[in-house]
Amino acid sequence: MTLSELSEKANFIAGHQRVLRAHWNHYGNSLVQAITLSRASLHLSVGCNNDNGLGFWLFDHFLIRVTPEQAFNGHIFNYTIEARDDQQSVLIGRARLSDDGMLDGTIHIDQREAVFNHFLDKINGVYTALYEATERGESLTLATLAQHHAAV
Repeated sequence: MTLSELSEKANFIAGHQRVLRAHWNHYGNSLVQAITLSRASLHLSVGCNNDNGLGFWLFDHFLIRVTPEQAFNGHIFNYTIEARDDQQSVLIGRARLSDDGMLDGTIHIDQREAVFNHFLDKINGVYTALYEATERGESLTLATLAQHHAAV
């Protein structure tokens, strides 16, 4: 392989990485704006957001994170939940972001409301488990939430 061929491949890879990072940032902006501008009373607030992921507090007790997979050229987002002051987390969903800015092949990241609804679909099982526990007057631990979410 010649130096110019190697340089061409490196530029191709770097270009795709820039596009993927730009899509991740755009997805995050769309989601944060949708949550911030939502008039619905979801008891969901924007928490820590950085290059490593997005964080949203649910009832100021659970932290829902959206993080890109830790792989080179990673196209997968992981949706996890953890309790305040607990480092354990439970995977509650995954999504794929394509090179053309499509989320799970159906939603473009420019569509703020669609991005928001996609996120709500991913975390719907959490609200269901919280509602059921509250309705029955039961405690809900992260372990119980993980069992409930696995059953959904």
